[in-house]
Amino acid sequence: MSARVLVLGGGGFLGYHAVTEALAAGHEVSVFSRSGRAPVEGVEVVTGDREGDLSALRGREWDAVFDTYNDRADGAPAIRATARLLSGSVGAYGYVSGMSVYAPMGPAVPDETGPVRARGVEPDTDRLQLRSLAKLAGEAAVTEEFDGVALFPRVGIMVGPRSTRMSYWPVRFASALAGETPRRVVLPGDPERPVQYSDARDIAAWCWRMLVDGRGGTYNTVGPCRPDPLRQVLLACLEAAGGGPDDVELVTARDEDALRAQLASVDEEERPLWYPEDQIPQVAIDSAKAAAAGLVFRSARETAADILRWAEEAGERPLLDRFVGQERLILERLAGRG
Repeated sequence: MSARVLVLGGGGFLGYHAVTEALAAGHEVSVFSRSGRAPVEGVEVVTGDREGDLSALRGREWDAVFDTYNDRADGAPAIRATARLLSGSVGAYGYVSGMSVYAPMGPAVPDETGPVRARGVEPDTDRLQLRSLAKLAGEAAVTEEFDGVALFPRVGIMVGPRSTRMSYWPVRFASALAGETPRRVVLPGDPERPVQYSDARDIAAWCWRMLVDGRGGTYNTVGPCRPDPLRQVLLACLEAAGGGPDDVELVTARDEDALRAQLASVDEEERPLWYPEDQIPQVAIDSAKAAAAGLVFRSARETAADILRWAEEAGERPLLDRFVGQERLILERLAGRG
């Protein structure tokens, strides 16, 4: 069913995929942005400012809106103003929240009923505290101001074309197969530990189906809704690069404490997935509710192949040149232990 949809911010990573997935579903797409530029052809651009001038939205009607507003600590008033303005003129409102809202002292694998963070409980020095409170404030703003269906997808690590951190792996393997970098590659941590990640395109497509169908609620949308071991994901990235298990040597670095110490000067956002990530306190996230509502994720190989194609077309070597030296130091340390 074709619908008129609005994306609030279509230039970022998830916003871009929200636009392209809406177009792929046959929807008529408008994008609200300060730049006045369309992220892709075939969309209407509505120019304005989330934190100032919303007048271009006034008097317009859409069937659904997808809000990718950031997690700034002072961002709730902008979300509240937009939700209030669009109430009554939009059928369903989707606001993108995050898995970090769950209290770190709660269940190791929380579902949507799990306890969430609260001001004064976790310290502000916790890297996720302020941004998580901002996401919760955004959820509250939409709930309180928007008179209609509200959907809150709580996302986790998002990957796909135009991303960076997972891009390391298919690009790294492709460069190894081409003889540009060593064929000895570090596998960080227990190779059998399950890892979670979500292709942003799958999240965006599912959100549009939910919104256009008038279905709301709070859902964990952390993939892949199947037990993907780390080794299996990395081998899928290798296959996407045109190689097989015998073409590279995966050297397992099981001691995550040692990895963490060696990478202390490297920000987590500058490390490839799935090196030690202290900002994720939960063991995993339970997304069974979203899966029951139709959320499915494509294979790791398909995601990796699309990432590699994008990286090659864009001339990107995300993280590769910066991190391959760190990988060499890790291998040297492991050899010294042997």
